[in-house]
Amino acid sequence: MTWQRTFLASSVAAIVLFPEKIYLPFMAVSIYYSVFDTPLPEDRFERLLAVLPEQARRKVLRFHRWQDAHASLLGKHLLLHAFAQLGLSADLETILYTPSGRPYWPGGPDFNISHSGNMVVCAVDTSGRVGIDIEQNGGIEIADFREQFTPAEWQQVMGASDPVWQFYQYWTMKEATAKANGIGIVELPAVHILSDTAVALQGFTWTLTPVALLDTYAGHLATESSPATVSIEEIRF
Repeated sequence: MTWQRTFLASSVAAIVLFPEKIYLPFMAVSIYYSVFDTPLPEDRFERLLAVLPEQARRKVLRFHRWQDAHASLLGKHLLLHAFAQLGLSADLETILYTPSGRPYWPGGPDFNISHSGNMVVCAVDTSGRVGIDIEQNGGIEIADFREQFTPAEWQQVMGASDPVWQFYQYWTMKEATAKANGIGIVELPAVHILSDTAVALQGFTWTLTPVALLDTYAGHLATESSPATVSIEEIRF
């Protein structure tokens, strides 16, 4: 662990029901991330891989690019670390999936993982559903994704002083919300950006929090209401 930042927001009063457990009103979100500019030494990679259950190991090894394999491996270890920090005993074999394929721990805090480029990030929410998305700036033609935005949103993208950066800001807002929703496949045009801190989807308004980790990455956190605290910590393997 190298450093930590904590952001304060307004407290919340809602009680959110999760499968088999009710969480208390205090809403805290923990974000852990790791950056891997070069491959881990082979022996270290193998040690991290060995502690995972067989099914998780197979998922890691199916990737051909080392970046994708590292993101898969380290994302799982960030998740294990997050639960350990909460004093919870976690086993990846106990993870279940909703009909839409969204993973969750029965009776446990909600979590979400995202990766892009050479970074992987994991968010854990103690009181409600959470979604997180990061995207490395550059490498695509943003015009190819015009249909994923409403006309008003696209106008704001193209009218920004840096349209590409605004595109990634809006994209991560929409993706984080779609991932937090967890009900099923969500088409991004159905995610309506209301402001820098709010997005509407299927009749519900999600709260957005920007996630600034590195200058070349855009990122957003989507939660059911404003978190009382959001902590961010880098984990080095």
